[in-house]
Amino acid sequence: MSTSIVKSLCETPGHGFTDDVEFLAAYSMYFAIWQDLEATLETALAVVVQGTQADSGMLYLLNQDENRLVRRAAVGLRDACGTSVSPDEGILGRCLRRNALETAEIDAGAHTQGPQAGSVLCAPMAADGPPFGVIQITGHRGNDGFTARDHNLLQIMANSVSLAVANTLKSKDLVRQEVMDREVYLAAEIQRSMLPRPGLLDLPIRGFNRPARSVSGDFYDYFSLPDQRIPFALGDVAGKGINAALLMSKAASLFRCLGKRIDDPALILSIINQEILETSCLGMFVTMVAGVYDPGAGRLRFANAGHEPPLLRQRNRSYRTFPAEAPPLGIVPNMELCTTEIDLDGGEFYIFSDGLIEYQNGGMKEPGVEGMIQLVESLAHLPLADRLKSLLDILDRNGWEARDDLTVLAIGE
Repeated sequence: MSTSIVKSLCETPGHGFTDDVEFLAAYSMYFAIWQDLEATLETALAVVVQGTQADSGMLYLLNQDENRLVRRAAVGLRDACGTSVSPDEGILGRCLRRNALETAEIDAGAHTQGPQAGSVLCAPMAADGPPFGVIQITGHRGNDGFTARDHNLLQIMANSVSLAVANTLKSKDLVRQEVMDREVYLAAEIQRSMLPRPGLLDLPIRGFNRPARSVSGDFYDYFSLPDQRIPFALGDVAGKGINAALLMSKAASLFRCLGKRIDDPALILSIINQEILETSCLGMFVTMVAGVYDPGAGRLRFANAGHEPPLLRQRNRSYRTFPAEAPPLGIVPNMELCTTEIDLDGGEFYIFSDGLIEYQNGGMKEPGVEGMIQLVESLAHLPLADRLKSLLDILDRNGWEARDDLTVLAIGE
């Protein structure tokens, strides 16, 4: 829209009040679909100043973070934009609080938001909610001050610009949300690419991870060494969302790097602990079990830093748990851990995040470790490769709802 066209129409002789309303209503449709916020504000203010024959005009938007009304457009002023005022003071504040037109008469020496003495007229800007801005015009050139026509013209323009501003901000929010969704999608893809690919590794170990959200704070990993030993780990980062996912990626990357050259699980966790302490923030920490399995000897060595106790299903169908003997990673510097060694002897070893034992089934209580044991027993007849998939199928079939990421790692002969 061109301000020169607006000016010429407003100055056309014989232009009556009804025509002004129709004219402004027509331009309201243009304002409503504009995406250029600054151009909309400047043009709308020029229309108001020209139509009311005011000396100056100002348009303020509320910055809620700073609780200030910030001047975003101006006509007839030297300091065009950037000035801010308190929303609790003066005619601007009254207009905003009452969400209604406000008028005042000012003296030449009085402090005002405009340069001239005369009349001040303010209209609130609002759209489906509390007001978020004010349009102010000052210093009418006529002898009688602002008329009823000026009041109506200003109110119509304030309503039109309010809609335009609301639409523009919503569009910006949608764009930001699309960018964020894309970034979360890419982060989730990167996380999935870091997990082992069972189809490529014919190993006596399986795992799964199901995020409660798009990205996960849990991880698991395993891989084969040249001597056929299998380093493995499962971790759970405190918290959810992108921050937890980033720390998870760091811990997983550190484990894969260290697990290829360090044989002692306790030493691996000690090094990861120091790295997290030096670089993490916001009080985040990681619970983690790391170990190495020797299929040829049937021996398994592991260390536990603050994680849920791993579960050993023995050949005679009895169970042992192994509580953590050290706090989570990222809390205590120079932490000492110990490595536990067990003989699998035809049994199975399960590591899981707390999301699994806190899984919800409607109004029923959390399954806990006993529920986990019951699930394992119900699937004991299946090969290890099929067991974890069937476990997930059972949970889904019962209509359980995850409140946290679900991660399980199973090792068996």
